[in-house]
Amino acid sequence: MDLQQRLFSKKKFYFKKEFLNICILRIRYGHRNENTINGYKLYIFKMMQNVVNKNIYNYIRLLNSTSISEIPSQDELITECYIMMDKCILKFKIGNKNLFYYYFNKSLSRNFYRKYQKILKEKKVELTPELIVVHPKLRDNSEIYTVELLMSNLRFDDVEKKICRSRLRGQKTSDFLKENNITNSKYMHSLAHIKNMIRYYKKNKVL
Repeated sequence: MDLQQRLFSKKKFYFKKEFLNICILRIRYGHRNENTINGYKLYIFKMMQNVVNKNIYNYIRLLNSTSISEIPSQDELITECYIMMDKCILKFKIGNKNLFYYYFNKSLSRNFYRKYQKILKEKKVELTPELIVVHPKLRDNSEIYTVELLMSNLRFDDVEKKICRSRLRGQKTSDFLKENNITNSKYMHSLAHIKNMIRYYKKNKVL
């Protein structure tokens, strides 16, 4: 049984904002006993199960979409997630409108995506044909916005995914509509949603 299974396979620890904030405060200002502090951290980590599993899954999917031969083990990635959580606990600003769940998720997503970019740059990894920029206006951007990343993080539906791949191939809108039996209104609505989501996540620096 690997580390991920040992941590998350038994009792489910549900996210509770108030209790999590209390745990963070106790870690920072309460008990000085190392075992107690580590206990609070482990409890928080187990509450972040969905965030951890989702980000590890997305990262491995990105790596599997390249020619890279060495994929990090689950134990390595779990350890990295724990280290990132430890940093987030120190930096997180507790407040009524702030949720550690989203703060940690955003930090973890950025961390793994930076690692992915670094791998592409340093090892000159060959991308599969699908891993090309979706939106034309992003083609000159120095950062690599991949189809895989967009579809994982933006939760596009089936129609939106088809539109992304269609634009990637340079297919005419009329041909796409005929091929997929989709109305022009539906196409334009979906395309607008795709563009709005990309703008939003670029503005908030999630991608």
